[in-house]
Amino acid sequence: MRIVLDRIKDFASDRRGNFGIMFAVLGTTLLMGSALAIDVARMFAVHNKLTSAVDAAALATTQDLTLGVVSIADAEVTVRKYLDANLDNRNLTADTVTVDSITVDKVNRSVDIKAHTLMPMTFAGIVGYNNHRIDAESKAKFSNTEIEVVMALDITGSMGNRIGGGGTPTKLSALQDAANLGLNTLFDGASVGDRIRVGLVPYSEAVNAAPVIDAIKTTGLTKTTCNKNGKKCKTETTYPDCVAERTGTEKYTDAFATSAAKITSSDYNCPSAKIVPLTMNKATLKSEIDAFGAGGCTAGHLAVAWSYYMLSPKWAAAWPEGSDPEAYDKPGVSKYAIIMTDGEFNTFETGGYSCSNSGANWSETYAENLCSAMKNSGIKIYSIAFAAGSDAEALMKKCASTSAGEKLYYNATDEADLKAAFLEIARDIKGLRLVN
Repeated sequence: MRIVLDRIKDFASDRRGNFGIMFAVLGTTLLMGSALAIDVARMFAVHNKLTSAVDAAALATTQDLTLGVVSIADAEVTVRKYLDANLDNRNLTADTVTVDSITVDKVNRSVDIKAHTLMPMTFAGIVGYNNHRIDAESKAKFSNTEIEVVMALDITGSMGNRIGGGGTPTKLSALQDAANLGLNTLFDGASVGDRIRVGLVPYSEAVNAAPVIDAIKTTGLTKTTCNKNGKKCKTETTYPDCVAERTGTEKYTDAFATSAAKITSSDYNCPSAKIVPLTMNKATLKSEIDAFGAGGCTAGHLAVAWSYYMLSPKWAAAWPEGSDPEAYDKPGVSKYAIIMTDGEFNTFETGGYSCSNSGANWSETYAENLCSAMKNSGIKIYSIAFAAGSDAEALMKKCASTSAGEKLYYNATDEADLKAAFLEIARDIKGLRLVN
């Protein structure tokens, strides 16, 4: 017995082999930790791949819905087609991914996809955790097919200047390219059923309202001229096609031109470019834009006013057939105005001011009030200051609508910036973007 006890005592006091015992204990723990880390890394990788596939399916489906390639009834089949096409066919295949739900919201015009896969665990399976569920969800909006857009485009004299001197393009040619890029983005792939309509309000020191002038000539138009200090005004009854600002109690509203809410006829130089009522004809719009010429001072408040009138249902009867705007509250209708300038608003004809600081005060105040009224009517305003200076930039910021997470004011300093602004605005209007 003493010998046995001595052997036990010797074994307890013997330090040889301790590292081996410690390695056996800790090594197992480290090995299991490393194995778990590998499984976790695989989980993240599979989640990213599944999320990317679901996002791609949502966006592709909403684009097809927007462009009329598929109907709402076929949306679920389309989602499955795009989802399967975007799986990597290694860790994720059509057989291993389950689509839990596809929700097409006709009211909010969105597609919501929920899907999951069961990822086989490599090392965690040793302890009985054989599969891990990985979920992904994506929601995307498809465009409202009743879209009304008015582009208020600056064709004043300064637009004839070159952007950077030398051989650089003029501001006007840059605008023409950018506006046409916006048109292409809005219209390409759209069908007649989409009813995307765009109107133009080119402006300088007056607005050429020829397409609607006959509808307001009898009772809704007045000709008032004043001297430089805004006094000794007189009213006449001759009516050219060009118009100045509305005066009176309805000046900041979209009230139709009547004897109680007259539009003022203009004596200033009339731009040859006429307003273009809402149309689905991209070729007509492009032709008008390509024919723009630069000249005159900047009565930007007139551009804001006529953008408002072109989108207002109160003016519906005055516009040519097919150009009448829908009601503000008609379900599914979206109305947008794009206000662009390259400089300070500086002309206010009924006050007798042309290209002056005093004209700027009047014109800017008028524009701000109209922009507020438009936004209150439900019109979403995008604004662009194009190499315009601080005063114009400040006004454009005030005029733009505000919406959390959305960029609605653009400060373009060169041709590339201007193209990017029109492209981004057009894409935003078409609504092809993920919601979450």
